[in-house]
Amino acid sequence: MFTPARYVIVDDNPDELKQLSDCMQKIGAPCLPLRYDQAEGIETKHLGGVRLLFLDLHLTTGAQSGSIAQTAGLIVSMLEEGIVATAGPYVIILWTKHQEQKADFEAYVMENLEPLKRPLAILSLDKNNYLAGDAGEKLTNDVGQIIETDPRLRALLDWEREVLRAAGSTLSEIGTLVAKEDRTAARFSERLDEILSLLAFESVGDANAKADPYSAINAALMPILTDRIANQRTDPKSSAIWQAAVTKIAEVPQPSPGDAAKLNSMLHIARASTEALKPGAWGAVTLLPEAALVDDVMIKRFDLPAKPMLAGTFCLTDKAERSASRLCLLRIGASCDYAQSRKGPVPFVLGAIIPAEAKRRDGLPKAEIVTPPLIIDGFDGPVRMIFNTHLQISLVPTEFAAWPALCRLREPLLMQITTYGARHATRPAIISFGSHGG
Repeated sequence: MFTPARYVIVDDNPDELKQLSDCMQKIGAPCLPLRYDQAEGIETKHLGGVRLLFLDLHLTTGAQSGSIAQTAGLIVSMLEEGIVATAGPYVIILWTKHQEQKADFEAYVMENLEPLKRPLAILSLDKNNYLAGDAGEKLTNDVGQIIETDPRLRALLDWEREVLRAAGSTLSEIGTLVAKEDRTAARFSERLDEILSLLAFESVGDANAKADPYSAINAALMPILTDRIANQRTDPKSSAIWQAAVTKIAEVPQPSPGDAAKLNSMLHIARASTEALKPGAWGAVTLLPEAALVDDVMIKRFDLPAKPMLAGTFCLTDKAERSASRLCLLRIGASCDYAQSRKGPVPFVLGAIIPAEAKRRDGLPKAEIVTPPLIIDGFDGPVRMIFNTHLQISLVPTEFAAWPALCRLREPLLMQITTYGARHATRPAIISFGSHGG
């Protein structure tokens, strides 16, 4: 129910923990203070969504001097256990009396922490500047300034804040649908249920809304949320934040082939490891299992034998590249049919996943469409997906339900493929004479 804390402070000294926590509250950044216990440590699950992680460098008594490995090793273990690689970038801000050890700490963390869990940056605040007298105002100002030290961090936090604000505005808009006279303890919640139920019903129909109300509400609200994120910017500082963070547009470096494939995958691929993906999901890509690759099955489904398909239909000329390629199916069809779980055969198009730079012969089929280079789990290096829109089949769910889905194509790429297939299937042709000269 509750979102993970975005601002977290870890310190073994309760007074210094409170001092920094109070400062964060004053600048409007509600934070989670965690007192480090030498016997128990902390509950590392609280680091799962952190953006700014304030850390006392020395969390154990007696670790103030000597090799940095002892204190940094403790923190690295804590980060390995608590940081979630898929939760997004975060920054460590050391809250320490030993500024001279920051460089060694940074080197140790960047060398020993799992790459996907490393911080975007490691900054620092010197505790010695705030321990004497009333240093609250200075600390408040300095924390605000250090957060703005990295323009990219500031921009990402700005984007996340806008997304949260858009979500809040969307929820507020739902609340406004409840009439004033219904905003009572006895009626408010029930009336909200009625509104949500109506949205779910109209979005995907009775049966589908009952089976998966979350997806039904998502289908209704997502266009509103997307529109708000794109158009709601009202903070006058926002433009300056992004101008400072995105500075290489005029001289943008061309990505390497591997980096280009990673960027394409971020934009167009949802991995099976990040969502509960089924082979019948709209846009799901499923490798054909061995039992489906025998000639008699392939001939029955596609009127083509399996063995020469990579060389013939998909035009691969190199034997080693054919060995590294796999046949697959892409779940296509009308989005409304999928959203409403319409009964009946499910449409698929046959494709092949091949090395991105695979050699192919000239004269490629006009019915095929090729994706940009992608990174797909289970394949070595960048790959491309080729779909021959002429080779479409329909299967009933019992035929494919046990096949594990490899990934899902996000809607823009999926719609490009399905639109191309529709154009190819409906291209006009007429009988004509004299068009070839002579």
